[in-house]
Amino acid sequence: MTDGSDFATYVDARWPDLVGGLEDEGVPGDRARLAVAEALLAARRSWQRRVRDEQVDVTLWAEVREAAGLPVRPGEPVPHALRPRDPRDGPEEWLERAGRVRAARRRRTARRAVAGLAVVALLGVAWAWWAAQPEAPAVREEANRVPVAWYAEDELHLQDVVVELPDVEVFVADLADRASRGAVVARLRSGEVVRVDAEGGVEPVDEAPDALDAAPVPPPVRGLGPYDVLVESVPLAGGGWAHLVDSARRAGADDGLRQSETGRRAVVVCPTEWTCEAPVTVLAGGTVRLR
Repeated sequence: MTDGSDFATYVDARWPDLVGGLEDEGVPGDRARLAVAEALLAARRSWQRRVRDEQVDVTLWAEVREAAGLPVRPGEPVPHALRPRDPRDGPEEWLERAGRVRAARRRRTARRAVAGLAVVALLGVAWAWWAAQPEAPAVREEANRVPVAWYAEDELHLQDVVVELPDVEVFVADLADRASRGAVVARLRSGEVVRVDAEGGVEPVDEAPDALDAAPVPPPVRGLGPYDVLVESVPLAGGGWAHLVDSARRAGADDGLRQSETGRRAVVVCPTEWTCEAPVTVLAGGTVRLR
């Protein structure tokens, strides 16, 4: 890669080690290269945020191993100096191939949805249904300042994008799909259940996860002040909890709190019951929700 970006520099430097690390685990060469390329391609859009907020050598290596079908080893970084850099074995061809695989996968998903309709309806009815579908929700790129998805003013804020999605009744992180970081499953007020992937794509879900109806029971949040009110809590995928705190109310003034927050809201991440990180202010009007 020659575009001079931080992402391109990283790929050029780590490509031999990423591929070599998989090959040393018994993954065939072509499969290893494609798995590495798929993981890199998925990380490209959010690269700047991930470099700032994560240890990318650790998180990317976990995603590469998972893409290759190997067990994830939490905390293990990309192996170093496993292979010399070979100009004839670069990432460009494999990134292009991974892009084609990704596009083909999306087309297959769309075809399966249409085929499912054809089973239960005549072609004319199916076409009428297709024509009547609403436009895809608007999506814009915007880095999330907090480490969990949140919802306010008909917008769902994911890791790297904001999706315009009115009438969300409840949503939870899609923990069943570890390969797609940041996806959520949501139930709309109409009763429809949809999955929103990390890039803002929305598709219906046949079976709602139990977590949509399960009320989370968080541990006590330590260090809240007399004017702090705990609004909502959600578990984190890697352990710990994220808490939404309103910092301008007394505990007795929580009637209708979710309909009239003050604007002084923040998310507090607590990796353990005894340790919490500095609060991150949520800049949004109206009701803010973490689920």
